[in-house]
Amino acid sequence: MKTAFITVSLMLLSAIVSFAVDSAPQAKGPGPNFEQHRADIIKRIDGRIARNQEEKSCVQAAKNHDDIKACRNKFKAEVQEQRHNMKK
Repeated sequence: MKTAFITVSLMLLSAIVSFAVDSAPQAKGPGPNFEQHRADIIKRIDGRIARNQEEKSCVQAAKNHDDIKACRNKFKAEVQEQRHNMKK
């Protein structure tokens, strides 16, 4: 169950990243903005990896279904807050 949850979460994350990268405007070649753009993307990916690892640790430490639900609600709220902040 835990493995399936984590697998589905990672698959969803990779689909979102793939869509975001595919929908970004493509530059005609490396330029001064390319390096900064790449660094920004890597920073966001590292942030998502860290959050996913925290969520994984929370789920692994869970003793029952209520603990897992609490982990999920906590991390889901964080993602929703980030989305809200990005829209501003």
